[in-house]
Amino acid sequence: MPETPEIPEMPGTATATATATAGRERAVAAAPDPRRWWILAVLSLALFVVILNNGLLNVALPQLMRDLHTDVRGTQWIVDGYALVFAASLLTAGTLSDRYGRKRATLLGAALFGAGSLVALTASGAGQLVGARAVMGLAAACVMPGTLSILVGVFPAEERARAIGIWGSTSALGVAAGPVIGGALVSHFWWGSVFLVNLLPVAVVLAAGARLLPESAGSAPRRADPVGALLGAAAMAGLVYGAIHAAGGAWTSAPVLGALGGAVAAGAAFCLWERRHPSPMVDFSLLGKRAFLGASAGNMLLFLGLAGTLFVLTQQLQYGLGYGPLKAGLAVAPLALAVGAGSALSPALARRAGARGAVATGLLVCAAGVLALGELPGGYGPVLGGLVLAGAGIGLALAPVTDTVMGLVPAHRSGNAAALNDTMQEMGNALGVAVVGTVLARGLGGAAPGDPALHEALGGAAGPAFRVAAACVAAGAVLAALLLPGRPGGLPGPAAGRTRTRTGTEPDTEPGMEADREADREADREADREAHDERASARGGG
Repeated sequence: MPETPEIPEMPGTATATATATAGRERAVAAAPDPRRWWILAVLSLALFVVILNNGLLNVALPQLMRDLHTDVRGTQWIVDGYALVFAASLLTAGTLSDRYGRKRATLLGAALFGAGSLVALTASGAGQLVGARAVMGLAAACVMPGTLSILVGVFPAEERARAIGIWGSTSALGVAAGPVIGGALVSHFWWGSVFLVNLLPVAVVLAAGARLLPESAGSAPRRADPVGALLGAAAMAGLVYGAIHAAGGAWTSAPVLGALGGAVAAGAAFCLWERRHPSPMVDFSLLGKRAFLGASAGNMLLFLGLAGTLFVLTQQLQYGLGYGPLKAGLAVAPLALAVGAGSALSPALARRAGARGAVATGLLVCAAGVLALGELPGGYGPVLGGLVLAGAGIGLALAPVTDTVMGLVPAHRSGNAAALNDTMQEMGNALGVAVVGTVLARGLGGAAPGDPALHEALGGAAGPAFRVAAACVAAGAVLAALLLPGRPGGLPGPAAGRTRTRTGTEPDTEPGMEADREADREADREADREAHDERASARGGG
């Protein structure tokens, strides 16, 4: 019999929450929550403000560089201080969310996010701003895993893909809307005003979320793993540090090689530790599934290219084309509209071409758009064309990527799967600014704001930066084509039976699918046995 966890005998424990959650999740298909679309609105707003802050500062960077007397490397750390801590904290936050309650984690993260925003808007130096952004990244990590897990729990199977599509579009729209909102504020106020936009959505999420969001937790939550969290964070930090500081020297310089070597060592130690840990942060059974690797790697490379593109483009529009912050932000706005259009077409494409065709097509279209930004002649016309292509590609790819990941696990493991997928996405954001930003910085040489040579230097540096971003997105398309399932309408793994009715005529063409299903069915049975034992123990203790 599995060991029963030690549980405090008080209302609202993780076990009591998990027991109630299991019953709710089994009943969703028969009696879906009538408030589920309002719940989706709250979850989408929470996600929007979290993702918004990945790109909110981009149009403020020229003003910020002048006021804080920093360079491109400094701005990379200010932007990546958020994305790096966000990525490094997601797995731990997902585990704690599964154990103590996803509603609690979401609301706690929203409150901390508001507090970090208040510190950031009053920052007087680059170091203080990096610190405030790091606090906001930690808060965002508490918010993000719960949004998708709660969504999966309240929507029946026939509505889940549509709800995930709306949720995923909110994520992409947050990335695209950041420059527009930031540009409007910076044009009329000072650079710190970009953080004011966070306060009203945070207040709405706290008020509406406390009333609407259902509490849920994993039926067999994992224990926290601080050693694994530190090793994972060290690996991510080493990668980002090495990429950013390659701009000041070379990829073969001692500090860069030391940082990258440390990242590899920390990553290897993380894998060894997690494989031996009784409650690992990473579900290695997921990493063994081709569909998960294809979806999560494609997602990471998509956001790597997008974050790097927006980091370069907002500076090119201001320094290269002479746009002000608001005009630069508005110039990026068509990306958001194209994301919406692509998202509307995505379900039909996924039904016809399957996850493989939809994701690979979307990533290739996005890569073509990013490449166009750096290859076509000057002026805004090519920029507009590139943004429309990139946005449409993002919209086509994002929903099937997310649906594939969440379809590979049963509901009680959704929090950890969502956190792992989100970690890959946020690591893509951090690496995008680090890698693509470094290509830009090396091309600029010593040119700085106010330097007459900056305009010409930027024209020569932006093209290679866009090409690197496009190559990363295209690599994601190749991985998706090789690893994702190709059958329209079906996903491997335990969600297949929940999300559609099998006809019995569809061949299982993906290698290892039946083994994956049997492993997940056994995990479900084990979780049910543990939940039953916990309920019996709780009754005996009461």
